[in-house]
Amino acid sequence: MKTSNRLQRSLIRHYIFFFITIALIAAFSLFVLNAQMVNYFREASGPVKSEEAEVMGGPTATPGVNSEQHEQEKVKVFYGMALKTLLLFLALFAIIVYAFGRWTASRVTTPLRSIADGIRSIARGHYHERLNFQASYELAQIQDDFNEMAARLEQIEKEKRELEESKQRMLMDISHDLKTPMTTLRGYIEAMEAGLVDSEERRAQILSMISNKASLMLELIDGIFELSKLDSPEYPFDVQTSDITEFTRAIAAEYYEVFEEHKFYFHYDIPDREIWIPFNATWLYRAVSNILSNALKYNPPGTTVGLKLAAAGNGVEIHLSDDGVGIPEAIKGTVFDAFVRGDLARTSDGGTGLGLAIAKQVIEKHGGTITLTTNGQTTFVLFLPEEM
Repeated sequence: MKTSNRLQRSLIRHYIFFFITIALIAAFSLFVLNAQMVNYFREASGPVKSEEAEVMGGPTATPGVNSEQHEQEKVKVFYGMALKTLLLFLALFAIIVYAFGRWTASRVTTPLRSIADGIRSIARGHYHERLNFQASYELAQIQDDFNEMAARLEQIEKEKRELEESKQRMLMDISHDLKTPMTTLRGYIEAMEAGLVDSEERRAQILSMISNKASLMLELIDGIFELSKLDSPEYPFDVQTSDITEFTRAIAAEYYEVFEEHKFYFHYDIPDREIWIPFNATWLYRAVSNILSNALKYNPPGTTVGLKLAAAGNGVEIHLSDDGVGIPEAIKGTVFDAFVRGDLARTSDGGTGLGLAIAKQVIEKHGGTITLTTNGQTTFVLFLPEEM
């Protein structure tokens, strides 16, 4: 069913009103002209007394000249009346045209000019511009759609600037994170080349430090590569419908001994029944292990770490919690950004700052969400939908 065009109907009504008004003005002008002519001929004719004049012996009207002058005078009077009537019609016609033109300008021309100016402003990149005029339904709808489009473009431009700033910060962080271990490695190697390391024990310590720094650099490079793959819309992200409970049990079994070894308390709550949802086991394992590894890396011994799987709405939730040192308010809003390290909030032994960023990208690739809550303990909630 087609939407009724209110602007078209309004214009048709006003054009009909315009022509009716013109017709009424013409009829009124003709009425005035007719009234003037009737009054003139009524006054000009008067009572005929020629026969009385003949009977009484009075003078009679002279035919010929007087009759012709009388006819010419009638013609002049008629043209004069017609001219006055025409001037009256033109005056009323001009008033109606002016009024109709002002209405058309206020209802159509002015809004269209405002829309054109707004489009030019948007084309010049002035996304803060908004339209504000009174008009009929269709033009008012265009105004609302234009303002909504301008607001979206303004938001996109803002996000673009933030993304550029984020990329600049990321490049600076990458440069710093690669330069620092490289400087350390260079110092150790130069010390060994210069013969400053005079004992095998010290040499073994330096070689261990070099190995750790190289591993950290390799981990950083791998993290950047993985994050870039997840950011790419062309990267294939295959999922298979599998039992998420069995997947979670495998992770719990793997990390149970690790937490025991580091004197952590590890608790898990996984349902006995099967829960089948679509997910990418490799990437989901990376997301969950990143969060569990952070809990292990940034918290002291004695910390309690929890892993819970529960059905929630049209999907499942994986709760990963710890009661360690926590995350300060200052970085809660950016904790999922790349290179935001836990060492701003926790005691750090060095990390890439990419773990949570990768986890967020993985969950969003599944069509889910990841949230952080800090009500006495730090809890990450990973929601995965039943259908992608």
